[in-house]
Amino acid sequence: MSDWKLHTPTGVSDILPEQCGQKKEIEETLRMVYATMGYMEVETPSFEFYDVFAGHGGQISQENMFKFFDEKGRILTLRPDITTSIARLGATKDIGENLPLRFSYTGNVFRAEQTEGARLREFTQSGIELIGSDTPRADAEVIAASIEAMLALGLEEFHVEIGQVAFFNGLVSQSKISKDDAAVLCERVDNKDSIGISEILKKTDTDENIKKLILDLPYMFGGLEVTEKAEIDGLNADSKAALDNIRDIYNILCDYGFEKYISIDLGMLRRIDYYTGSIFRCFTNGVAFPICAGGRYDNLISKFGRNLSAVGAAFGVNRLMTALRKAGVESDGLLIPSTLIFTEKGADANAYSLAYNLRVNGCIVEMYIDDGDHRDAESYSKDKNIECMIRVFADGRVMIKDFEKNEIIETSMEEFIGYAAGDDEHSRCCGHEHDDCGCGHEHAHGCGCGHEH
Repeated sequence: MSDWKLHTPTGVSDILPEQCGQKKEIEETLRMVYATMGYMEVETPSFEFYDVFAGHGGQISQENMFKFFDEKGRILTLRPDITTSIARLGATKDIGENLPLRFSYTGNVFRAEQTEGARLREFTQSGIELIGSDTPRADAEVIAASIEAMLALGLEEFHVEIGQVAFFNGLVSQSKISKDDAAVLCERVDNKDSIGISEILKKTDTDENIKKLILDLPYMFGGLEVTEKAEIDGLNADSKAALDNIRDIYNILCDYGFEKYISIDLGMLRRIDYYTGSIFRCFTNGVAFPICAGGRYDNLISKFGRNLSAVGAAFGVNRLMTALRKAGVESDGLLIPSTLIFTEKGADANAYSLAYNLRVNGCIVEMYIDDGDHRDAESYSKDKNIECMIRVFADGRVMIKDFEKNEIIETSMEEFIGYAAGDDEHSRCCGHEHDDCGCGHEHAHGCGCGHEH
């Protein structure tokens, strides 16, 4: 038998330093974009009562949830989705009456998915929810925030498809299609299955113009001309209003300056019951799945006792990592120590003081903790691509070896960390110009040498 303690379960993985650094960098960029648009970060529990997710939309079936019991026998589930948790939060917490509310989040979700392809059972979502506004401007803002986030991450080749669930629902209502058949029809339209669509429509007694429009849905994508083509004679008021809504959203996004990134796709029907209006998803080269998706869900929060409209978007951070790698976007996320401090005999207190002073100024400093001599420390530094090694002596001297410039500077602890007054060697007190103190970083508050930069 396998020794299971040596393996991770199916659908989860360890994230090693380089990838973890990139992941955290992506998350911080997303947080920054959300914050600059007025979205406040919240956290929801990693697990909730099963009832929170049961029956509130078709995104996650109960078979795809990880369920377990608490000490009282109540069913709990690892959260398969954060939007639903925020809908609960928005309805049940004292979050004020000044609408709209803007929330952002970043956290892991868990789904008992089949793991073929790129599907994971634990992955990170980062997104926003705009609660308390039902205007097209709200939908456009959420899509615009997603576009701004992708641009901030360095993605340039991507495309956002915008659909309208209410338009399809209006056609279904007008066609008097049963609930079961409507669910199958939704799936077949989204999969561009013309034969399957035709089979369902044969069983309905509806206007031929409406039947033809439903048959054409998989091919109705492009610019605003798509909405003109869809506005046929005999269309009911709900579907007409949905077309007006998607036109408004499209035009507002053009005012944002994002026309080249967007298109309309009336045949896009994400199989999630809680969406009620606009929906969107974003694709980029080299990634088969959407890296971002979202939409309007005006009825979900009411399931928890408060009637509030809402629209949101979520990025798959793990998919973003793949997208950025395939796009050749380099990451600075891995923080490699750029300075190694080697302590000579009796110099421990000096070495720790120096390390502290460098770290509070933003340097990444590693202490050499093995039993080797300074030559071993130099070899260690080169193996780890560390830029600079500082030997600290008991008498207060420091010797700085810059591996990039292949030079050695010797000075005192006092001069190096700026305790001495009247030092005229402002530009060379640490062996480097002041935008490069030898620790590999630029500084906003000084390099530790005690002088303005």
